Amino acid sequence: MARVISITSGKGGVGKTTITANLGTSLACLEQKVCLIDADFGLRNLDIPLGLSSRLNYDISDFISGSCDLQQVTVKDKRLPNLSLISCSMDADHHYDPELFRDVIQYIGQDYDYVLIDSPAGIENGFRNAAHAADEAIIVTTPNRTALQDADRVIGLLGDLIPTSPQLIVNMADDPSDPSLSIEQIINVLNIGLIGLVQLDLEIMRSVAKGTPIALDPELESGQRFRHIARNIVNNLQESYPPEKTKKKHKSIFSFSKGIRWRQSNSM
Repeated sequence: MARVISITSGKGGVGKTTITANLGTSLACLEQKVCLIDADFGLRNLDIPLGLSSRLNYDISDFISGSCDLQQVTVKDKRLPNLSLISCSMDADHHYDPELFRDVIQYIGQDYDYVLIDSPAGIENGFRNAAHAADEAIIVTTPNRTALQDADRVIGLLGDLIPTSPQLIVNMADDPSDPSLSIEQIINVLNIGLIGLVQLDLEIMRSVAKGTPIALDPELESGQRFRHIARNIVNNLQESYPPEKTKKKHKSIFSFSKGIRWRQSNSM
C-alpha cells in the first residue's frame, strides 16, 4: 500500500504544484512507483509542469462515475514509466464525500509506493478532501509573512485530519524581493520538521514552461535539491537546523548561505 501524502499550502502562488511535480519525478528517479493526483477541481494544472496536458482524455471524476476504468484515467510518463498522473475535472462544481474520495485514493494506492495529492489552495472542501485521503502532509511555504500565516493555520487544521505531524518545504527560500523572514524564523513559527529548501531559480520557471521537470536533470542544482528532498522522504529524514559545527573547509553541494546543512549524497 502506498504512502499517501497531501502537498498543501493554504496560500496560492507558493509553487506547490511545481513542488509536487518535481518530488514525484524525483521519487520515480529513486525507483519508486509514484502516482500524482491533481485534486484542484476547476483549476487543474499539475499536467503543465509534467508536460502531459495533450494526453489527458479522462479525469478522476470519470473514473468515480464509472465512465472509464483506472487504466484509462491513468497517464504514464514516457520518460519515467514508474511515474503516473491522474488529473481532475475542470468542472469546479464536482464535490465528493470525503470518505468516497479517500476510498478511491486508497484503491489507486494499491499499485504504488507513493501517491502525492496536489491539494488546492485555501482551506475549503477541496483541501479537506485531499487531507482526509492522505496519511501524511507536506506544507509548502515561502519566506512571505502571508504565506507563513496561512501555512500556520493549515497546520492547525491538519491536526484534526491527519494523524502524523506535517513536514515542511520552504520554496523560494532566498527570494531577494521578500527578505523579511529567515529560515530560522519560519521553523520557529511553524514548529514542524524541515525536509528541504528550494531556492528561487529561473531554471525551474523555464522547466515548467517546457513541461520538463527540473528534477530530471541531476546536473542542475535545483534538480539535485529535489532529489535530495525525495531521499529525505523515502528515508524519513529531516534537515539539521541549526547546522552542526564541522571542521571541513568546503561546503557540500547542498549547503547555502543561510546555514542549512544539506546531507551529502550521490546524484543519480
